[in-house]
Parts: sequence; structure tokens; C-alpha cells
Amino acid sequence: MYKRLRDRHPVVAATCCALLQFVLTLGILMAGKALLPHEQFGKVKLVAFASTLLLPIILAQLLGLWRHIGLGVPRSWLFTFVALLTCVPFLTLGLRIPPDTTISGAFTIQAINAVAEELLFRGVIFALLIRLPLGRALLINGVLFGAMHLLHGVMDGDWAAAGHQALMTVLGGLLFAALRAETGSLWPPILVHMLINLSVIFSNGEAARAAGTLDIADTVSRAMQLLLFLWVVFRGSQSRAEPSPALAS
Repeated sequence: MYKRLRDRHPVVAATCCALLQFVLTLGILMAGKALLPHEQFGKVKLVAFASTLLLPIILAQLLGLWRHIGLGVPRSWLFTFVALLTCVPFLTLGLRIPPDTTISGAFTIQAINAVAEELLFRGVIFALLIRLPLGRALLINGVLFGAMHLLHGVMDGDWAAAGHQALMTVLGGLLFAALRAETGSLWPPILVHMLINLSVIFSNGEAARAAGTLDIADTVSRAMQLLLFLWVVFRGSQSRAEPSPALAS
């Protein structure tokens, strides 16, 4: 049944995978918020965080996608190095270690976060969508990734902020999907995803916000992400960036 859905309705299957993660994460967070004292909510977040790594593993098994999620060696690292330039606008703001943050802790959390999110979106969901025309496949991938971040609106009630974050995250998702298509591997989007997050965390955001330069850096980085996505789509408009044979059953 699962493989039939995978083969006949890839967009529906991809949307269901993203929606399942959304509902699972939301359910864990809301149950923890309702049942446990506030000081225990950090543990609830850890459980929700763990689900983002566990679910794509289960989905890859159910859908028979392990051979297609991109765990091999990248065809080339050149585009990855170019994509890393999207970190530069944040680094030009200066560096600082935020309060209650350690370098090792931030690297560990962001590495796990990048692996989990990329395994779902640029692994499982990418493998489902890649038989579509390239631009459409990458666009749907990015939109589903951005939509996941509407979770903050449900939890916090600030839909304006959540909508803005979701829109900005779509651009990151487009870049990560383009990286996956261009390199044929999951490892480059994992690396770039992690380093972009870290560049934001350790940039001197408070001083930049006071000086009015934080929004400029963010806009420049997002514009670079969009341009790289468009370049990959343009380059692959005549020939697919990654061969897309029928998925093995």
C-alpha cells in the first residue's frame, strides 16, 4: 500500500510525510505543555526533537527508499562551497557566544537538527518528488519545509512571526533541495544547513539589530539562496540534475 502511494501519488505521499511530522511534533509539545509543569518542558522539547530523527527512518523503511535518500558520496563539492557563501553576510556582523550557549553544545544540537530535517525533507521527501519536473520538485520540497515552521504559530499564537519565519525558511529549503539535486547526496545539504544555522546563532545579532544591519544581512543571504536555487533549476531545465529511475520495490 505504501509503495503504491509512493509510485502513483508522489506529491500526496510527500505532503503526508511532512504533515505526519508536523502533527507528531505538535502533539508531543502540546501534550507536554498540558500535562507537565513548565520547568519540565525542556524535556518535552527533547522528545519532540528525537521524533524528527526517528520518523524519517521509519518512513524510509516503510516506503522502501533507503537506496534513494542520498547517503552516498557527493558527485562534487564545488556547489557546496559556493552555497557556504550564504553564511558570509551573517559573519560580517561580528561574532559572539550567546548567553547560556556553549560552542560544543550548539554544534551538537545543530548537527542533529540538520541530520534529522535533511533526512526527512532532502532524503525521504526529495526521493518521492524527484521524478517530477526538477523546478516543481524542488519548489514543493522547499514549501513543505517552510510550512513545518508554522508550528511556532500554533504553539505561540504569533502567526505573523511564524508566517514570516516559514516564508524565509522556504528559501533555505530551496537551497538545500538544490544542493541535494546538484550533488546527488544528502551530506552537502546537511553541512550547509548546520553551518547556516550556526552562523546565525554566533553572529553578533543584538548589535546588528540595534544598528539596523541584521535585516540587511538576512536579506542578502536569502537572496543568495534564491539565486543558487534558480541557477540549479535553469541548469537542469534541459537535463535532470539527478537521474530519476523508477523506485525499486
